[in-house]
Amino acid sequence: MNFKPNSRALRDLAKQEGLDAIVAMSPENFTYASGAYVLTVKAIRPRQAYTVLPARSEPFVLVCSIEESLTRSESWIPDVRIYTEFVHNPIDRLVEELKKEGLNKGKIGIDLDYLPSTSYALLKESLPDVELVNTTETIAAVRVIKSDSEIQLLETTTKQTHRAVLDAMAASKLGDSEYDMANKIANNIINYGADGTLFLCFASGKRTPHPHAIAQPDVIPQPGDLIRFDVGGTYGAFASDFARTYSAGEPSDMQKQVYAALIACETATINAVAPGILAEDLFYLCKEEFARHGLKFHMPHVGHSFGVELHENPMLRPGDKTPLQPGMVINIEPGAKDDDGSLYHSEDLVLVTETGFRILTLGIAPKELPVIGQTLQH
Repeated sequence: MNFKPNSRALRDLAKQEGLDAIVAMSPENFTYASGAYVLTVKAIRPRQAYTVLPARSEPFVLVCSIEESLTRSESWIPDVRIYTEFVHNPIDRLVEELKKEGLNKGKIGIDLDYLPSTSYALLKESLPDVELVNTTETIAAVRVIKSDSEIQLLETTTKQTHRAVLDAMAASKLGDSEYDMANKIANNIINYGADGTLFLCFASGKRTPHPHAIAQPDVIPQPGDLIRFDVGGTYGAFASDFARTYSAGEPSDMQKQVYAALIACETATINAVAPGILAEDLFYLCKEEFARHGLKFHMPHVGHSFGVELHENPMLRPGDKTPLQPGMVINIEPGAKDDDGSLYHSEDLVLVTETGFRILTLGIAPKELPVIGQTLQH
Protein backbone atom coordinates (compact mmCIF):
# COMPACT_ATOMS: atom_id res chain seq x y z
CA MET A 1 0.00 0.00 0.00
CA ASN A 2 1.67 3.17 -1.20
CA PHE A 3 1.39 6.55 0.47
CA LYS A 4 2.41 10.11 -0.33
CA PRO A 5 4.53 11.95 2.26
CA ASN A 6 4.45 15.71 2.71
CA SER A 7 7.13 16.35 0.09
CA ARG A 8 6.77 20.13 0.29
CA ALA A 9 7.55 20.15 4.00
CA LEU A 10 10.45 17.74 3.46
CA ARG A 11 11.97 19.93 0.73
CA ASP A 12 11.85 23.00 2.99
CA LEU A 13 12.98 21.28 6.16
CA ALA A 14 16.76 21.78 6.00
CA LYS A 15 16.47 25.46 5.18
CA GLN A 16 13.82 25.91 7.84
CA GLU A 17 16.11 24.32 10.45
CA GLY A 18 19.16 26.34 9.38
CA LEU A 19 20.96 23.26 8.06
CA ASP A 20 22.77 22.58 4.82
CA ALA A 21 21.09 19.19 4.49
CA ILE A 22 19.15 16.57 6.41
CA VAL A 23 19.81 12.85 6.03
CA ALA A 24 16.89 10.59 6.98
CA MET A 25 18.15 7.07 7.66
CA SER A 26 16.25 5.41 10.50
CA PRO A 27 13.81 2.83 9.08
CA GLU A 28 10.83 5.05 9.90
CA ASN A 29 12.35 8.35 8.76
CA PHE A 30 13.89 6.87 5.61
CA THR A 31 10.59 5.24 4.69
CA TYR A 32 8.61 8.42 5.24
CA ALA A 33 11.08 10.80 3.62
CA SER A 34 11.64 8.61 0.57
CA GLY A 35 8.06 7.40 0.23
CA ALA A 36 9.46 3.91 -0.46
CA TYR A 37 9.05 0.92 1.82
CA VAL A 38 12.28 -1.08 1.71
CA LEU A 39 11.84 -4.03 4.05
CA THR A 40 15.54 -4.74 4.49
CA VAL A 41 16.31 -1.26 5.84
CA LYS A 42 14.58 -2.42 9.01
CA ALA A 43 15.34 -6.14 8.88
CA ILE A 44 19.04 -6.02 7.91
CA ARG A 45 20.66 -3.26 9.96
CA PRO A 46 23.98 -2.98 8.02
CA ARG A 47 22.07 -2.37 4.79
CA GLN A 48 21.63 1.33 5.48
CA ALA A 49 19.66 3.63 3.20
CA TYR A 50 19.55 7.43 3.14
CA THR A 51 17.15 10.10 1.94
CA VAL A 52 19.19 13.28 1.55
CA LEU A 53 17.28 16.57 1.69
CA PRO A 54 19.65 19.46 0.82
CA ALA A 55 18.68 23.04 1.56
CA ARG A 56 19.74 24.39 -1.84
CA SER A 57 19.48 21.50 -4.30
CA GLU A 58 17.26 18.59 -5.21
CA PRO A 59 16.81 15.61 -2.84
CA PHE A 60 18.27 12.21 -3.63
CA VAL A 61 18.08 8.69 -2.27
CA LEU A 62 21.01 6.33 -1.71
CA VAL A 63 20.20 2.62 -1.35
CA CYS A 64 21.78 -0.80 -1.74
CA SER A 65 21.75 -1.83 -5.42
CA ILE A 66 19.49 -4.78 -4.55
CA GLU A 67 16.77 -2.30 -3.59
CA GLU A 68 17.18 0.14 -6.50
CA SER A 69 14.24 -1.03 -8.62
CA LEU A 70 11.79 -1.05 -5.69
CA THR A 71 12.91 2.39 -4.56
CA ARG A 72 12.55 3.82 -8.05
CA SER A 73 9.05 2.37 -8.35
CA GLU A 74 7.76 3.85 -5.07
CA SER A 75 9.75 6.97 -4.20
CA TRP A 76 8.63 10.49 -5.09
CA ILE A 77 12.34 11.31 -5.54
CA PRO A 78 13.58 10.47 -9.06
CA ASP A 79 17.30 10.71 -8.21
CA VAL A 80 18.14 7.25 -6.83
CA ARG A 81 21.82 6.43 -6.27
CA ILE A 82 23.25 3.09 -5.23
CA TYR A 83 26.04 1.26 -3.45
CA THR A 84 27.01 -2.40 -3.78
CA GLU A 85 26.72 -4.53 -0.66
CA PHE A 86 30.02 -6.05 0.57
CA VAL A 87 31.89 -3.89 -1.95
CA HIS A 88 31.11 -0.45 -0.54
CA ASN A 89 30.65 0.72 3.01
CA PRO A 90 27.32 2.61 2.91
CA ILE A 91 28.78 5.51 4.89
CA ASP A 92 31.69 5.84 2.46
CA ARG A 93 29.21 6.11 -0.41
CA LEU A 94 27.14 8.63 1.51
CA VAL A 95 30.25 10.74 2.06
CA GLU A 96 31.07 10.57 -1.66
CA GLU A 97 27.61 11.73 -2.64
CA LEU A 98 27.56 14.51 -0.05
CA LYS A 99 30.90 15.80 -1.31
CA LYS A 100 29.62 15.62 -4.87
CA GLU A 101 26.78 17.96 -3.80
CA GLY A 102 29.21 20.35 -2.08
CA LEU A 103 28.05 19.20 1.35
CA ASN A 104 31.51 18.65 2.83
CA LYS A 105 31.21 21.48 5.33
CA GLY A 106 28.58 23.26 7.37
CA LYS A 107 25.77 21.65 9.38
CA ILE A 108 24.07 18.41 8.39
CA GLY A 109 21.23 16.78 10.26
CA ILE A 110 21.02 13.00 10.59
CA ASP A 111 19.19 10.45 12.76
CA LEU A 112 21.70 10.29 15.61
CA ASP A 113 19.17 8.35 17.70
CA TYR A 114 19.58 5.50 15.21
CA LEU A 115 23.01 5.90 13.57
CA PRO A 116 25.43 3.18 14.86
CA SER A 117 28.45 4.52 16.72
CA THR A 118 30.84 2.99 14.18
CA SER A 119 29.02 4.75 11.33
CA TYR A 120 29.03 7.99 13.30
CA ALA A 121 32.79 7.76 13.88
CA LEU A 122 33.44 7.13 10.19
CA LEU A 123 31.19 10.00 9.16
CA LYS A 124 32.95 12.40 11.53
CA GLU A 125 36.36 11.27 10.34
CA SER A 126 35.44 11.58 6.66
CA LEU A 127 33.70 14.97 7.02
CA PRO A 128 35.79 16.84 9.61
CA ASP A 129 34.34 20.23 8.61
CA VAL A 130 30.73 19.11 9.04
CA GLU A 131 28.81 19.59 12.26
CA LEU A 132 26.37 16.72 12.70
CA VAL A 133 23.02 17.62 14.27
CA ASN A 134 20.42 15.17 15.57
CA THR A 135 17.32 15.51 13.40
CA THR A 136 15.57 12.27 14.36
CA GLU A 137 12.62 14.16 15.84
CA THR A 138 12.74 16.85 13.14
CA ILE A 139 11.66 14.36 10.49
CA ALA A 140 9.29 12.70 12.95
CA ALA A 141 7.58 16.06 13.49
CA VAL A 142 6.69 16.21 9.79
CA ARG A 143 5.15 12.75 10.11
CA VAL A 144 2.79 13.94 12.85
CA ILE A 145 0.21 15.37 10.43
CA LYS A 146 -0.93 12.59 8.15
CA SER A 147 -1.63 13.06 4.45
CA ASP A 148 -4.99 12.03 3.00
CA SER A 149 -3.36 8.90 1.54
CA GLU A 150 -1.94 7.95 4.96
CA ILE A 151 -5.30 8.48 6.68
CA GLN A 152 -7.11 6.41 4.07
CA LEU A 153 -4.53 3.63 4.41
CA LEU A 154 -4.62 3.60 8.22
CA GLU A 155 -8.41 3.56 8.27
CA THR A 156 -8.52 0.66 5.81
CA THR A 157 -5.94 -1.43 7.65
CA THR A 158 -7.45 -0.75 11.07
CA LYS A 159 -10.93 -1.72 9.98
CA GLN A 160 -9.56 -4.88 8.36
CA THR A 161 -7.87 -5.83 11.63
CA HIS A 162 -10.99 -5.03 13.65
CA ARG A 163 -13.11 -7.21 11.37
CA ALA A 164 -10.48 -9.97 11.58
CA VAL A 165 -10.80 -9.94 15.38
CA LEU A 166 -14.61 -9.90 15.40
CA ASP A 167 -14.84 -12.86 13.05
CA ALA A 168 -12.11 -14.81 14.86
CA MET A 169 -13.68 -14.41 18.29
CA ALA A 170 -17.15 -15.21 16.94
CA ALA A 171 -15.67 -18.46 15.59
CA SER A 172 -13.98 -19.29 18.90
CA LYS A 173 -15.51 -21.57 21.55
CA LEU A 174 -14.87 -23.14 24.91
CA GLY A 175 -12.23 -25.80 24.53
CA ASP A 176 -10.13 -23.67 22.17
CA SER A 177 -6.67 -22.88 23.49
CA GLU A 178 -5.17 -19.41 23.55
CA TYR A 179 -3.12 -20.48 20.56
CA ASP A 180 -6.22 -21.62 18.65
CA MET A 181 -7.91 -18.26 19.14
CA ALA A 182 -4.79 -16.21 18.40
CA ASN A 183 -4.21 -18.28 15.27
CA LYS A 184 -7.73 -17.47 14.06
CA ILE A 185 -6.99 -13.77 14.53
CA ALA A 186 -3.63 -14.01 12.74
CA ASN A 187 -5.10 -15.92 9.79
CA ASN A 188 -7.93 -13.43 9.44
CA ILE A 189 -5.59 -10.44 9.62
CA ILE A 190 -3.60 -11.82 6.69
CA ASN A 191 -6.61 -13.11 4.75
CA TYR A 192 -8.32 -9.73 5.09
CA GLY A 193 -5.46 -7.77 3.53
CA ALA A 194 -2.30 -7.71 5.67
CA ASP A 195 1.05 -9.00 4.45
CA GLY A 196 1.93 -10.31 7.89
CA THR A 197 1.49 -9.85 11.64
CA LEU A 198 3.60 -7.31 13.53
CA PHE A 199 2.65 -8.53 17.01
CA LEU A 200 0.03 -10.77 18.58
CA CYS A 201 -0.19 -10.36 22.35
CA PHE A 202 -2.77 -12.76 23.79
CA ALA A 203 -3.48 -13.88 27.35
CA SER A 204 -6.29 -15.33 29.44
CA GLY A 205 -7.11 -15.93 33.08
CA LYS A 206 -4.18 -15.40 35.44
CA ARG A 207 -1.95 -14.40 32.48
CA THR A 208 -3.92 -11.23 31.56
CA PRO A 209 -1.75 -8.94 33.77
CA HIS A 210 1.19 -9.61 31.42
CA PRO A 211 0.72 -6.82 28.83
CA HIS A 212 2.72 -8.53 26.09
CA ALA A 213 2.14 -12.22 26.75
CA ILE A 214 2.23 -14.66 23.84
CA ALA A 215 -0.58 -17.18 23.29
CA GLN A 216 0.13 -20.65 24.69
CA PRO A 217 -1.07 -23.89 23.04
CA ASP A 218 -1.58 -25.64 26.39
CA VAL A 219 -3.61 -22.86 28.06
CA ILE A 220 -7.36 -23.37 27.54
CA PRO A 221 -9.56 -20.53 28.86
CA GLN A 222 -12.28 -21.71 31.25
CA PRO A 223 -15.70 -20.20 32.09
CA GLY A 224 -15.10 -17.11 34.20
CA ASP A 225 -11.73 -16.35 32.57
CA LEU A 226 -11.02 -13.06 30.86
CA ILE A 227 -9.34 -13.06 27.45
CA ARG A 228 -7.31 -9.98 26.54
CA PHE A 229 -5.34 -9.29 23.37
CA ASP A 230 -3.46 -6.51 21.58
CA VAL A 231 -2.77 -7.26 17.92
CA GLY A 232 -1.31 -5.64 14.82
CA GLY A 233 -0.92 -6.58 11.18
CA THR A 234 1.71 -5.29 8.75
CA TYR A 235 0.65 -3.49 5.59
CA GLY A 236 3.82 -2.47 3.79
CA ALA A 237 5.31 0.51 5.62
CA PHE A 238 2.33 0.71 7.94
CA ALA A 239 0.67 -1.46 10.57
CA SER A 240 -2.45 -1.73 12.68
CA ASP A 241 -2.72 -1.65 16.48
CA PHE A 242 -5.93 -2.85 18.10
CA ALA A 243 -6.94 -4.25 21.51
CA ARG A 244 -10.02 -5.83 23.03
CA THR A 245 -11.13 -7.80 26.10
CA TYR A 246 -13.52 -10.78 26.00
CA SER A 247 -14.88 -13.36 28.41
CA ALA A 248 -14.58 -17.10 27.92
CA GLY A 249 -18.10 -17.33 29.35
CA GLU A 250 -20.01 -16.83 32.61
CA PRO A 251 -18.38 -13.49 33.51
CA SER A 252 -18.76 -12.38 37.11
CA ASP A 253 -20.64 -9.23 38.10
CA MET A 254 -17.30 -7.65 39.03
CA GLN A 255 -15.87 -8.41 35.59
CA LYS A 256 -18.93 -6.95 33.89
CA GLN A 257 -18.74 -3.79 35.99
CA VAL A 258 -15.00 -3.21 35.53
CA TYR A 259 -15.26 -3.81 31.80
CA ALA A 260 -18.25 -1.45 31.39
CA ALA A 261 -16.45 1.23 33.40
CA LEU A 262 -13.32 0.88 31.24
CA ILE A 263 -15.30 1.31 28.02
CA ALA A 264 -17.06 4.34 29.51
CA CYS A 265 -13.65 5.88 30.32
CA GLU A 266 -12.31 5.15 26.83
CA THR A 267 -15.46 6.61 25.27
CA ALA A 268 -15.21 9.80 27.35
CA THR A 269 -11.55 10.20 26.42
CA ILE A 270 -12.29 9.75 22.71
CA ASN A 271 -15.21 12.18 22.91
CA ALA A 272 -12.82 14.84 24.29
CA VAL A 273 -10.53 14.66 21.24
CA ALA A 274 -10.53 18.01 19.42
CA PRO A 275 -8.07 20.44 17.83
CA GLY A 276 -6.22 22.48 20.45
CA ILE A 277 -6.57 20.12 23.39
CA LEU A 278 -3.18 19.19 24.82
CA ALA A 279 -2.00 15.60 24.68
CA GLU A 280 -1.55 15.54 28.47
CA ASP A 281 -5.07 16.91 28.97
CA LEU A 282 -6.51 13.68 27.54
CA PHE A 283 -4.33 11.70 29.97
CA TYR A 284 -5.62 13.64 32.97
CA LEU A 285 -9.21 13.52 31.71
CA CYS A 286 -8.95 9.74 31.41
CA LYS A 287 -7.45 9.52 34.89
CA GLU A 288 -10.36 11.56 36.30
CA GLU A 289 -12.83 9.27 34.53
CA PHE A 290 -11.18 6.27 36.17
CA ALA A 291 -11.63 7.86 39.59
CA ARG A 292 -15.25 8.74 38.79
CA HIS A 293 -15.98 5.13 37.85
CA GLY A 294 -14.10 3.68 40.83
CA LEU A 295 -11.28 2.15 38.78
CA LYS A 296 -7.63 1.92 39.84
CA PHE A 297 -5.38 3.96 37.56
CA HIS A 298 -1.90 2.58 36.81
CA MET A 299 -0.93 3.74 33.29
CA PRO A 300 2.07 5.92 32.31
CA HIS A 301 0.16 6.91 29.14
CA VAL A 302 -3.31 6.31 27.71
CA GLY A 303 -2.47 6.54 24.01
CA HIS A 304 -0.03 7.47 21.29
CA SER A 305 0.21 8.87 17.81
CA PHE A 306 0.45 6.22 15.11
CA GLY A 307 1.88 6.00 11.59
CA VAL A 308 4.96 4.38 10.06
CA GLU A 309 6.14 3.94 13.65
CA LEU A 310 4.13 2.07 16.27
CA HIS A 311 4.52 4.79 18.92
CA GLU A 312 4.87 8.27 17.50
CA ASN A 313 4.57 11.64 19.18
CA PRO A 314 2.51 13.08 20.66
CA MET A 315 2.03 10.63 23.51
CA LEU A 316 -1.00 11.00 25.76
CA ARG A 317 1.10 11.28 28.92
CA PRO A 318 1.90 13.81 31.63
CA GLY A 319 4.25 16.50 30.35
CA ASP A 320 3.37 16.21 26.66
CA LYS A 321 1.88 19.62 25.99
CA THR A 322 1.51 19.14 22.22
CA PRO A 323 -1.79 20.64 21.03
CA LEU A 324 -3.73 18.17 18.90
CA GLN A 325 -4.12 19.26 15.28
CA PRO A 326 -6.34 18.12 12.42
CA GLY A 327 -4.64 15.27 10.59
CA MET A 328 -3.14 13.66 13.69
CA VAL A 329 -3.99 9.98 14.13
CA ILE A 330 -4.08 8.77 17.74
CA ASN A 331 -4.50 5.35 19.34
CA ILE A 332 -6.42 5.68 22.60
CA GLU A 333 -5.87 2.63 24.80
CA PRO A 334 -6.74 2.72 28.50
CA GLY A 335 -6.29 -0.40 30.60
CA ALA A 336 -7.85 -1.29 33.96
CA LYS A 337 -7.26 -3.90 36.65
CA ASP A 338 -9.92 -5.48 38.85
CA ASP A 339 -9.64 -6.57 42.48
CA ASP A 340 -8.24 -9.94 41.38
CA GLY A 341 -5.45 -8.24 39.40
CA SER A 342 -6.82 -9.21 35.97
CA LEU A 343 -6.08 -6.70 33.20
CA TYR A 344 -8.70 -5.27 30.82
CA HIS A 345 -7.66 -3.37 27.69
CA SER A 346 -9.40 -1.60 24.81
CA GLU A 347 -7.77 0.34 21.96
CA ASP A 348 -9.21 2.35 19.07
CA LEU A 349 -7.67 4.57 16.40
CA VAL A 350 -8.99 8.13 16.12
CA LEU A 351 -8.42 10.89 13.56
CA VAL A 352 -8.35 14.48 14.79
CA THR A 353 -10.58 16.54 12.48
CA GLU A 354 -11.28 20.26 12.09
CA THR A 355 -14.31 19.95 14.36
CA GLY A 356 -13.43 17.07 16.64
CA PHE A 357 -12.65 13.47 15.79
CA ARG A 358 -13.53 10.51 13.59
CA ILE A 359 -13.12 6.90 14.73
CA LEU A 360 -11.06 4.83 12.28
CA THR A 361 -11.97 1.42 13.72
CA LEU A 362 -15.39 -0.15 13.09
CA GLY A 363 -16.51 1.44 16.35
CA ILE A 364 -15.76 1.49 20.07
CA ALA A 365 -16.00 -1.82 21.91
CA PRO A 366 -19.48 -2.91 23.08
CA LYS A 367 -20.55 -1.59 26.48
CA GLU A 368 -21.19 -5.09 27.77
CA LEU A 369 -18.34 -7.59 28.14
CA PRO A 370 -18.46 -9.76 24.99
CA VAL A 371 -18.23 -13.54 25.19
CA ILE A 372 -16.42 -15.76 22.70
CA GLY A 373 -18.74 -17.30 20.14
CA GLN A 374 -20.93 -14.19 20.01
CA THR A 375 -21.42 -12.36 16.72
CA LEU A 376 -20.91 -8.64 17.33
CA GLN A 377 -22.21 -6.03 14.92
CA HIS A 378 -20.71 -2.58 14.27
